[in-house]
Amino acid sequence: MSPAPPSPPAAPGLGSRVLGMFNVFVDPDATARLIPYGWSWIPPLALSSIVIAFTSWLNIPIALEVMQRNPPANMSTEQVARALPMISLTQKIAAAASPLIMTAILAIFAALLSAASVVLNIRSRYRDNFSLLAHAGLIGVLQQLAGFLVIRLKAGEIQSIQELRPSFGFDLLLAEGSNRLLQGVLSYFSIFTVWYIVMLALTFANLTGISKGKAFVATAPVWILSMALAVAGMFFSRV
Repeated sequence: MSPAPPSPPAAPGLGSRVLGMFNVFVDPDATARLIPYGWSWIPPLALSSIVIAFTSWLNIPIALEVMQRNPPANMSTEQVARALPMISLTQKIAAAASPLIMTAILAIFAALLSAASVVLNIRSRYRDNFSLLAHAGLIGVLQQLAGFLVIRLKAGEIQSIQELRPSFGFDLLLAEGSNRLLQGVLSYFSIFTVWYIVMLALTFANLTGISKGKAFVATAPVWILSMALAVAGMFFSRV
């Protein structure tokens, strides 16, 4: 009589899943093992949403104070004073809606990664891709927290709206007056974004069983689109 096949490993409990999401910072293999379980995307998405909404909300008074001290080039002090209530309301709505905005962005990026998988003949599920991006997004949350701390520490010294978006990118190495496009691209790349790109690709490789090189190619459209949006946002904010 042949022995019975081994039982499949039990699904990790809620506590293990919550703690397991932090593996994305250092352990792509452990993260890849967690992603296929049901609802694995909820803990990282919930944590990211709370942190971004909370920090964005707390920064609103500082942003309004900066606008009062140094109005944008196309607005007078009186115009800013009249517009402040609407600006405050708009920023509060944006902060409150940030979880929905983040979910929509993740859904678009997951669709992009799924499309790249089809083109490269990689077997992957949209749900797993969404969960992967939710986990990798925790690295971006670290950058959000770092920026929040910089703003809180320098609140009284901030003189412009641009300073409310602290740069951690390699553009800090450029000389003043450098090409704006180059500055925009390098401002996207920081220790956080490089960390994100690497962990995203390595986790995807472990998740799908493909080579690391192919995983970097498949995940490249995600961060390239993110970079394009960041550069476009930088140009728009300086118009």
